[in-house]
Amino acid sequence: MTTKKDDLATHRGKDSGESTGPRTGNRGRASVMFSFQNIGPIEKAVLELGDLTIIAGRNNTGKSYLVYTLYGFLKMWNGWPCIHRFLLGRRKNKSGIPKMKEIAERLIEEGKVTFSTSSDSLEDQRRAILDQLSWDFSRHAISQVFSSQSGDFNKAAFNVKALSGNAGIGDLHPVEVQLSDKGSLLFKREVDQIEITFEGRSGSNDLPDLSFMVAVGYFGLLLGRFFPEPFILSAERFGISLFYRELDFTKNQLVDLLQKMGNDRDRERYSPFLFLDRATSRYALPIKDNIDYTRSLPDRVKDKSEIHSTKLFNDIKDMMNGYFKTSGDEIRFVSKARSKDKKFDVPLHLASSSARGLSDLYFFLRHVAKPNHLLIIDEPESHLDTANQIRLARLLARLVRAGLKVLVTTHSDYLIKEINNLVMLDSEFEGKEEALKSLKYTNEDALNRDSIRAYVADNSGLIRCEVDQYGIDMPVFDETIDHINAVANELASRLEAVGD
Repeated sequence: MTTKKDDLATHRGKDSGESTGPRTGNRGRASVMFSFQNIGPIEKAVLELGDLTIIAGRNNTGKSYLVYTLYGFLKMWNGWPCIHRFLLGRRKNKSGIPKMKEIAERLIEEGKVTFSTSSDSLEDQRRAILDQLSWDFSRHAISQVFSSQSGDFNKAAFNVKALSGNAGIGDLHPVEVQLSDKGSLLFKREVDQIEITFEGRSGSNDLPDLSFMVAVGYFGLLLGRFFPEPFILSAERFGISLFYRELDFTKNQLVDLLQKMGNDRDRERYSPFLFLDRATSRYALPIKDNIDYTRSLPDRVKDKSEIHSTKLFNDIKDMMNGYFKTSGDEIRFVSKARSKDKKFDVPLHLASSSARGLSDLYFFLRHVAKPNHLLIIDEPESHLDTANQIRLARLLARLVRAGLKVLVTTHSDYLIKEINNLVMLDSEFEGKEEALKSLKYTNEDALNRDSIRAYVADNSGLIRCEVDQYGIDMPVFDETIDHINAVANELASRLEAVGD
């Protein structure tokens, strides 16, 4: 049984345990609230990210709609053109946002621009930008995220609100914007003023381009602390690992065929770009990005992730009793069996579904991951046995301790239960060291409850779950387990009566 029932329920409210782990809730990042309306099955929902965020619920309750929308926003927020037009002064500006064109002119002449500001002024600017960005994303981008007709989401709304007030403005992180071969821009806040430095090179006086990049950097300065960089492993990752090479092969065949066409009129009529756009436009943005990531793995294996020294990818080796590698443009799974007659080395599409499902996570941890990532995993427990679901819960907790933020959707009672065990390990209690040893945990497995946000998708929205020293109170699984146990007890008692 998953959550705190029976004996655990009697302890609720007796919160006397002291946490021994780091208080890492929303670690170093200002807090925001994301609101969703009329997106798929979701009529209205509010979501705040923790260092570990869990969304559970039954099928078809909108979990994937929520995480896909959030992923799309986090992926697009600093490249969405409407907000840059707003910052460039092409829309009404009553919030004190500086004029980017004037700043660009001064940067070309002087190399540095400094202007006075206050926390209240910056907060007003940030609020105005978030409102405008939310409006633009709702009207123009949600349908793009889902690769759908705009009419399918004409009532959809997405909104972002800052929760931390001026506390989020007090420590703005410096932002550097590279200008290709024209130099760079550096944005800093120094007490009560903003400083923008232009490290330019000869020929770098393209004012429209510079104005736009000034807007990008200023936007990043005000909002960068709010939004982690997203990385998603969609529920479709199992199919992607099977068919991504076939997609590339079909694409190459199509281009070759079109190149052999006899006349220019046919080439123009049957442009390969037209075919490719039509072939890929059916996929939602998270799936497209997942495909692109899998395709890129042979080029990524030379890189080391920023958390490579933690060796957390070895947890996946232990779960799968094997490891992954690239050979040319192919991904392969290699078993760890010691005896030669049991060892195997196969293309990924011939490996088990559990191995296929964890391959992208393995390469991500080894070659891509960095502390400012938000790792989004749709149903991480898919195709895993119960023992590996428990191991996966421990891995997710270790990722949080390594500095990543993690968001998962799940149907797994075992994953939630193990998360609860890790939360309880974070409190002090008599004989703790002995208990850790006998239960085969370490202090590094502990998970701070303040770092967790948990929700159940139900009734066309999200219900926030309480998290205390015993873990997450998530009754959605208990109701089903209680029912099937009651049925089993009833049938068993009838059989015993027959036997008597």
